Amino acid sequence: MTDIKMLIVDDEPAVLISLSKIIEKAFPEIKLQTARNGNDGWSAIKNFHPQIVLSDISMPGYNGIELLNIVRNDNKFKDIYFVIMTAHDEEIRNMMNMEAAPDDFITKPVVPEKIIVRIKAAKRLVELQSQMLEENKLLIQLADQLETEVQDMIKLAVKFLEARIPASVDNLKKVAEASVWIAKSYGDFTSEQIRDIEIAAYLSQAGRIFLNDSLLKVPVMASGRPSNEYMFQVPKLGRDILSSVRRFDDVSKIVYHIYENFDGSGIPDRMKSWQIPFESRIIRVALDYQEIKSMYQKTPKQAIEIIKTEASRLYDQRVTVLMEHYIKSFEASEKIENEIAVQLTELNDLMKITRDVYTEKGLKLLPAGATLSQNIIKKIIMHNTTDPILGNIYVKRF
Repeated sequence: MTDIKMLIVDDEPAVLISLSKIIEKAFPEIKLQTARNGNDGWSAIKNFHPQIVLSDISMPGYNGIELLNIVRNDNKFKDIYFVIMTAHDEEIRNMMNMEAAPDDFITKPVVPEKIIVRIKAAKRLVELQSQMLEENKLLIQLADQLETEVQDMIKLAVKFLEARIPASVDNLKKVAEASVWIAKSYGDFTSEQIRDIEIAAYLSQAGRIFLNDSLLKVPVMASGRPSNEYMFQVPKLGRDILSSVRRFDDVSKIVYHIYENFDGSGIPDRMKSWQIPFESRIIRVALDYQEIKSMYQKTPKQAIEIIKTEASRLYDQRVTVLMEHYIKSFEASEKIENEIAVQLTELNDLMKITRDVYTEKGLKLLPAGATLSQNIIKKIIMHNTTDPILGNIYVKRF
């Protein structure tokens, strides 16, 4: 462990000498420096980088409180263990109510036994903080290593998929990108959950590896039903493959339920609406959209229209709305020129809506092409308090 460094700041030479002797005798391992006033103390802190500062409250230049405030407002030094020395109990009571309060107090005249007890406590805390910092660094290193290993496992799995299912890598990349965008737009997922969604999207077809070659070009589901009796096994096979890796426990559950239908008619467990993991609902829409485009040679507009007609039967309507937003943002043929996303607070008169505006409960508030007025804007804001708007509001750029 790095040696602990300590700074004593006091304008009385006799006090500095006395305190230095007490601390050097009781704590020979501590590297000690002194300063004669607050200004010199601040210079010493910047150059010496002590972990503990023992400062008098009344000094020329910066007083102890001013020096404390300077330290607390500097990110490099805000974690310094700061002890104030004062001869007045009233000053201690006042400091206890300060926002940037010192970590401890010592009353003058200083009693050696008391100063030793205070410095022991400060030293233990500094050592604990140092240990925690080292452990955090180790955890970060382990997390980085784990993430690298996860990435390698994903790449390996995708390579197997590519060997069995032609063009799967490119399609799955598009599914993953759309799924992540939808999850972020919905705004109710942690970064870890979004990462799981991305991984699950890439590995969503893991259960198809064991299918016969003749079935690899056939979608798992057709019009909401397994396209072949063997497709009933795809969710289970995918879960069994992924659950063998502990890191993929949550991912395997997402993959297992991708083919549940929103009305409860899907596979494998006939889950219905809210029972289906939201992550699975997102990937299902992105996956089916991509399959409709590639397997049936449909344009983006045709594919999303097919998806929309099955909203509430096969898909969560909220996800279909966000999927359409994604298509209009990233599919070259569907992009809307001079379109921008705005917040509610940015809405103004005469703005023209470029995409249908839906709420989380599925209500269409405004159709594409509508022109805003103050009355409409007030109604949108009022409705948003009880039934939030889904995704962004898109308008024509002036």
